[in-house]
Amino acid sequence: MLIQPLSYQTLEQAIALVDKVFPYQRQSRYENASFAFRASLEKNNPSYSSLLYQMQITEANYWVTIDESSGKVVGTTGLYSYTKDESEAYWLGYTCVDPYFRGQGIGGMLVDFAIEKAPSSGKKILRLYTSNYPDQAVAQILYEKRGLLITGEEQIEGTNFKKIYRELKL
Repeated sequence: MLIQPLSYQTLEQAIALVDKVFPYQRQSRYENASFAFRASLEKNNPSYSSLLYQMQITEANYWVTIDESSGKVVGTTGLYSYTKDESEAYWLGYTCVDPYFRGQGIGGMLVDFAIEKAPSSGKKILRLYTSNYPDQAVAQILYEKRGLLITGEEQIEGTNFKKIYRELKL
């Protein structure tokens, strides 16, 4: 498995994978992989930079995991910053693995990659939010094993589920 920066060549596969793993995120206008991934590649495009500014996102970078035998995108991860805490924290985003490739340690590899990458910009904390949706139970175990501790929870409006906030001091 090879981790490389998201590119125009891997963009559509990466979006399709996140849409498959997190189908509910497509309903959000801005908080979806299609927007986030395109914006990260089009940093100088005024349309995207203006929307990122409105969302208070100052930086967004994403990576993909490629299965070397097939050339297929089988995982994604990202690091992004919010204006409110950009000097101290990165947020982990869109970390997922194709269901067919799960159980091979790819998710752990992606989280470890992000944990190693985060301090390079002087960040002191890695944060993320996830949920208690049943399909994210294995991810909760992975985050816990990597030291990402729960710092808060909030009810997801109109559901029986909660958004879970986690962080790791780097």
